[in-house]
Amino acid sequence: MKLISADFKDGGDLPEKFTCQGEGISPPLQWSEVPEGTKSLALILSDPDAPSGNFIHWQIINIPVKTTGIDQNQIIGDELPNATGASSYVPPCPPSGKHRYIFSLYALNIDHLDPASVGDFNSVIQPHIIEKAQLTGLFQKD
Repeated sequence: MKLISADFKDGGDLPEKFTCQGEGISPPLQWSEVPEGTKSLALILSDPDAPSGNFIHWQIINIPVKTTGIDQNQIIGDELPNATGASSYVPPCPPSGKHRYIFSLYALNIDHLDPASVGDFNSVIQPHIIEKAQLTGLFQKD
């Protein structure tokens, strides 16, 4: 499975418009080569370099398997609470230094997860993962 963005390359800098110094909107993402047997997709955006540990910026479950991407600032599937408690995209805004922002897309063998029952994203999807793809963007505030 492959995960890309038309707006930045893996390991490259995130454009400012997707951060707290710009519009703060979510970037467009495209995926391909979803494995056979996939019934739904899930996406998480994390910052492993955050001072408090792994800061979760965005979590989405129940992304329809027939989709091939998300447009900028688009909502598909069910957004779950992030590290701030809101069910939305939190734009990257590191307090210091350059941070890695890792988009992880998961192909799942289950067609629906009840958003109300999802506590810990990783432990809920773990038994259902068929394959995973990642895309990393970098950002440092001016």
